[in-house]
Amino acid sequence: MNNMSRSVSLLTTLWMVCTFLQCTIQKDHLQLQSLAESDQKDRIENNPRTSVNDVQRLKEVYHLLDSLELRTANDHFHAAIVLQHGEKPEDFLKANELAQKAVALDPDMADAKTLIAQSMDRYLVNTNRPQHYGTQRTTLGDLDYLHPIDTTAVTDAERRALGVSTLEEKLQYFNKMHRRQETDISAYYVTDSLYHAYYPEVRAELIGTFDELLARIEYPEEALKNDISGKVLVEYTIDKDGSTKDIMVADGIGYGCDEEAKRIISLARYKNFMGQDIQRRTRIPFVIQDRK
Repeated sequence: MNNMSRSVSLLTTLWMVCTFLQCTIQKDHLQLQSLAESDQKDRIENNPRTSVNDVQRLKEVYHLLDSLELRTANDHFHAAIVLQHGEKPEDFLKANELAQKAVALDPDMADAKTLIAQSMDRYLVNTNRPQHYGTQRTTLGDLDYLHPIDTTAVTDAERRALGVSTLEEKLQYFNKMHRRQETDISAYYVTDSLYHAYYPEVRAELIGTFDELLARIEYPEEALKNDISGKVLVEYTIDKDGSTKDIMVADGIGYGCDEEAKRIISLARYKNFMGQDIQRRTRIPFVIQDRK
């Protein structure tokens, strides 16, 4: 074989190798990346329409999960970010599954590791169980409090492995915030008495379940035609006998959904334990995928 033939053969081999590598290197899904970036941008900027956007993002991610195979660690992580801000326990559990897959594909992905802890805790809290890692907090007044933790469910070593602070580190953090010197993290658990102190309206209890109330929604035809989903924030007063009055929309999405949300609130009945008018705000979700 002469030099010219060797050169052509070498170039052909290099071209084949480069083509093979290009085909096998997986690329991140741009739409999933865009949805995750939008999710984070809304929260950084405190966008008042974040909850409305969350519903749409959730819908798009589930559609993508049904129609394509996630391949990269980033794909799984980006989908998990959106599902972490879903509405149902199943969303949080799916986020946890995706975050674990992301870490399996890229063991050095620190944010995905932390999301494993966050999504599991959110799932547990939303199914009325103690969280494991201690990532879920609530703010009352100017101070943060923790949702109860099952301190025996995981070890501090397991918390550290997922980039989460240890129980002792959490205790020091809350002691500093509250300017106290507690010795047990449970001193900073949010309780019913704390809720009552900051939000006296919790003493009014809805008769029946919220899901039963939402089941009475008649999805507006105009919203269906225009593929409108989102949440309508309704402000109202619960009077002494538990009926609702002075109903108004504080943040609407239009297309007939605002009027329907007001109608649903007008159907609600409460046990009013305070014997006086109580002001309340409730978000009524309109999710087309649940109506199909």
